Amino acid sequence: MASPQQPTVFLLAYDNSENSQAALSWFARLNAERDTRHQLVIFYSVEAPPLPRGNTTLKMSKTELYTQLMQESSAQIDRVRKRCLALCQQLGLPADSVKFIDKYEAEPGKAIVAMATELDAAAILMGTRGLKRLQRTMLGSVSDYVVHHAHRPVIVVPLTHTNG
Repeated sequence: MASPQQPTVFLLAYDNSENSQAALSWFARLNAERDTRHQLVIFYSVEAPPLPRGNTTLKMSKTELYTQLMQESSAQIDRVRKRCLALCQQLGLPADSVKFIDKYEAEPGKAIVAMATELDAAAILMGTRGLKRLQRTMLGSVSDYVVHHAHRPVIVVPLTHTNG
């Protein structure tokens, strides 16, 4: 007996920017045009707050301070998740075909490539910041890293006035 066909998994590298929202809109339009069912995994990679260093003159210990920073970071992640999933609903993506994953990572490019491998994603979707060559050289570029290190197609969606 044949098992039902599993949906194709797409990984969207999300950073809550207008650029990643444009990539999400692009995917929603693509999904609406097809009869096949796709699974969208939205991956939000965040750098953990730095550990407090040096002599603190604060009234709380370094452990208390770090706990507070992590709680604030978790609250921010929760706000991003809620906004992102609301946008998915607004774009007409079925709730059962969207999954949001967040992970603390120091290097988002490496985390995106690793997550795509772990999920065996058919492709990685991401927005681009539209950096000029000198800015990319000076600042680095997550999309540039992913394009050169992922062993699967990478779709970099530029921010344009037609993205919706």
